[in-house]
Amino acid sequence: MKAILIISIILLTYSGTAYSYPESQMYDCVSSALSNPATKSISENAIKNYCDCALKAIIDEDKDIRESGYECAQKNFN
Repeated sequence: MKAILIISIILLTYSGTAYSYPESQMYDCVSSALSNPATKSISENAIKNYCDCALKAIIDEDKDIRESGYECAQKNFN
């Protein structure tokens, strides 16, 4: 019985990251941004952070797409 309790605690403690948006949307956002000539000087990590921010705002918080994109760009590209 102790073993089951310990295994349950370990599984609950070490759960992976869950996203509210499909991974395909993140991939589409990043690949679109990387193919844009205006973002050539921006790091891939900054673009990933931007996409994560924007997708969370749009999907989780039901914010406007344009407004979310602008806010997240200010946070991640300046």
